[in-house]
Amino acid sequence: MTDFLTNADHWRKRAELTRALAATAAKDQGRLLKVAEEYDRLAALAEVRRSAMVPSGYVPAGRPE
Repeated sequence: MTDFLTNADHWRKRAELTRALAATAAKDQGRLLKVAEEYDRLAALAEVRRSAMVPSGYVPAGRPE
């Protein structure tokens, strides 16, 4: 299963699909574009979250295993 909290590609793809939908929508184009911006924001947060993840098995110095 994909972890959506750290999968920036998932959110970028959703933003791309939402923009494509907005391009063909007769109504609510502005709303759809705002949703796409939020997906881009989630992608950026996912990248930060992924880069901040601690490797499995990591034990901080001075702490017992």
